[in-house]
Amino acid sequence: MQDNLFQIANTIALVGWLLLLFLPRWKHTFTVATVFCVLLLAALYCVLIVSGLSNFDPQSFSTLQNVMDLFRNKDAVLAGWVHYLAFDLLVGIHILKKTQTLKLPHALNFLLLPATFMFGPLGYMLFSIVRFVRTSVGVR
Repeated sequence: MQDNLFQIANTIALVGWLLLLFLPRWKHTFTVATVFCVLLLAALYCVLIVSGLSNFDPQSFSTLQNVMDLFRNKDAVLAGWVHYLAFDLLVGIHILKKTQTLKLPHALNFLLLPATFMFGPLGYMLFSIVRFVRTSVGVR
């Protein structure tokens, strides 16, 4: 069951990322990516978390060792992965909207979006640097 949910979550996220990269100006891209992909991942995450609440120990996040122990549990890893997929995609949506607002070339998103998909905060940091240069230095 967990492997099937893992594949389903990955497929949902991939649909969102492909829309952002290859159909950035389609009138339904943001709606599908946000309402379908992110919210569906969020719903899956909620189901996974609620189903595991009886086993939840608040101390699981108190030390690095406790977090490592938590992530030895397949259900916790799956929930964590779905959490990453949802939030990274949400950040990718934000990046695409901002690059469009700043009128940056979409080709730049072929660096920023995959970096965000694979390395979350690194992609957002790269975007923040680009945005800073664009808005502060006035590069046009």
